[in-house]
Amino acid sequence: MTALRRIGVDTGGTFTDCVLIDYETNDIVVAKVPSRPRAPHEAIMHGIGELAVPADAGDGAAHRVESVTHGTTIATNAVITGDFARIGFITTEGFRDVLEIGTQMRPKLYDLHQSPRAPMVARRLRAEVSERISATGEVIAPLDRDEVEAVARRLLDEQVEAIAIGCMFSFANAEHEERIQEIVEAIAPGLYVGRSSRISQEPREYPRFATAAVNAALAPRIDAYIRGLEERLAEHAPGTRLYVMQSNGGIGTAERSVGEHVHRLILSGPAAGVMGGARAAAECGFDDCITFDVGGTSADVGVVTGGRPRTGIEMELPNGVPCKLPHIEVEAIGAGGGSIAWVDLGGALNVGPQSAGADPGPACYGRSGTEPTVTDAHLLLGRLSPRGLVDGGLELDVERAREALAALAGKLGIDTDAAALGVLALLEQNMAGAIRRAAARHGDDLRDFVLVAGGGAGPLHAVSVMRSLGMAGAVIPPHPGLLSALGLLAAHLRHDRVTPLLGLTGTLSDDAIEDAFAALEGEAALALAEDGVAAEDRRFERLLDLRYLGQEYTLRVPTAAGESQAEVVARFHELHERTFGHAAPKEQTELVAARLVAIGVRAAPLIEQALPREPGAPYDRRRVTFDAASGPVEAAIYQRERLAAEQRVDGPAVIEQLDSTTLIPVGCHAVVHPSGSLVVTVSEER
Repeated sequence: MTALRRIGVDTGGTFTDCVLIDYETNDIVVAKVPSRPRAPHEAIMHGIGELAVPADAGDGAAHRVESVTHGTTIATNAVITGDFARIGFITTEGFRDVLEIGTQMRPKLYDLHQSPRAPMVARRLRAEVSERISATGEVIAPLDRDEVEAVARRLLDEQVEAIAIGCMFSFANAEHEERIQEIVEAIAPGLYVGRSSRISQEPREYPRFATAAVNAALAPRIDAYIRGLEERLAEHAPGTRLYVMQSNGGIGTAERSVGEHVHRLILSGPAAGVMGGARAAAECGFDDCITFDVGGTSADVGVVTGGRPRTGIEMELPNGVPCKLPHIEVEAIGAGGGSIAWVDLGGALNVGPQSAGADPGPACYGRSGTEPTVTDAHLLLGRLSPRGLVDGGLELDVERAREALAALAGKLGIDTDAAALGVLALLEQNMAGAIRRAAARHGDDLRDFVLVAGGGAGPLHAVSVMRSLGMAGAVIPPHPGLLSALGLLAAHLRHDRVTPLLGLTGTLSDDAIEDAFAALEGEAALALAEDGVAAEDRRFERLLDLRYLGQEYTLRVPTAAGESQAEVVARFHELHERTFGHAAPKEQTELVAARLVAIGVRAAPLIEQALPREPGAPYDRRRVTFDAASGPVEAAIYQRERLAAEQRVDGPAVIEQLDSTTLIPVGCHAVVHPSGSLVVTVSEER
């Protein structure tokens, strides 16, 4: 019998986390290795090697790894830093400057001296062709092949690495975009050429053109990265399939993660953390949670309601460019274990967003890093073991941390311990602010949510942040530092489809709506079949975009086959009331689009944690400073793997494990859930 064994690999700014799960034996093997930003493939293959799983061990197929699922920040980092490929853009005559004009919204409304944001494509690399399609899809002006060839050759002379195509109303008729693509590809075989009608089938030319440009700007690098990883895996583990986490919380095959799909990876890494957090909360019986994934560089916050991550369909990139992208909503800030503390010209303390990352790392790593970081502050206050991180595999130098923080304290005119506490207090204030923003976006009451802490640094801050926000509690998963990697293994294949469906409710027939969904389901079923998903493992979820007549934007309303428009409209009014605090049931409503979420279910049984039968006692005690008010106190130090189910750990305590450290301050206690997670709450007797 062939065992079901899968590997999840999450590449972060500081560490690359690898997890292997054998779903038949319940065995979990983990590895945590330093990331290598200049050679990410090397860190990935090193981590997989640390799992000690050869491609074909023992009795052959019974030990073979079925798949590797990867979460990556390569696209995330590219959009943050603006590290894009040099691209050209071909569009309808008269619309060359749409990418530069945008929406004319300024980031700072009252700043009279702000500089305009640079467009995704420089003006000399934007070209026009004299074609035109009407809003209903009829050809008004035909396409001239010679003109397209001339335009393409001019862009190629400019040494572009990719070309995006965006024609007016191509969502209604993609004929001209398709012909332009064919002509350009014939002239420049091997060059990435993407068309907006394949990337976004929705009205509004600016976001559609911008998304096509973003995709083209990412494609050369992402294509090379994914294909290179595939080649390395083929050498190490022949027959192992590669999947990549998408921004929507689903996974895609490697083939569907390149070319016109690369923009779907912009939130690949953060999405994995939210999926892992949602699953950990569900195992403890919590449907509503805030996921809090803190690594070495950033903190990512997601909202889960009813057991499902909250999603969006369009996001704004750091450069102000809109991107049509089904995605899990993530609030990200530059706050992590490697965040650097510094003093500005006004003498105020700041923490982040700059990070020491994996190289050189915090001062306590003993490498070339000298600037004080969050990790240095934790170490100095006794919160981290002097024996080091990763079960002693990464030694920490307390004196180097003290030196770095002493220099910071000197600038602030305070003692070293006070500086360390100030660094952590400011960082946690920033973290709490990110959580408030994520919750306020949809009017969520944080008192109804638990905080699920992931990442190597999340459990160090979770309880303090949870208390400051008045949340119901905190959940620390069994392997918090590997939350994203485990989230990868809990994800299913996913395809998103959309088609315009414009008309007043009641004037469009129910048959027209059903036909639109049937067409989308046919496309999605074919895609899932190509992915190797059996018919019985396919799931389809329908949504309709609605708005009040005269409104600009829409709300997505779930629907089902056979449901009347009146039922959908009633649910739209309820959703509008819940989202914005008001509704207008007497106003006319308008349908805008039909959306389909297609899921290819991957069998991933829950892993039963093998917990000790007898409660574990502290293996050590040491002086730990949790806050300025209580000062240094003697805390019990526990080993996470020795804690039994239902065991209670009262603060002050520190719980250590391979991939993270959990702080239980005075006035709080943790209980070990049978799933292996720690559920931390404020003690009633406090």
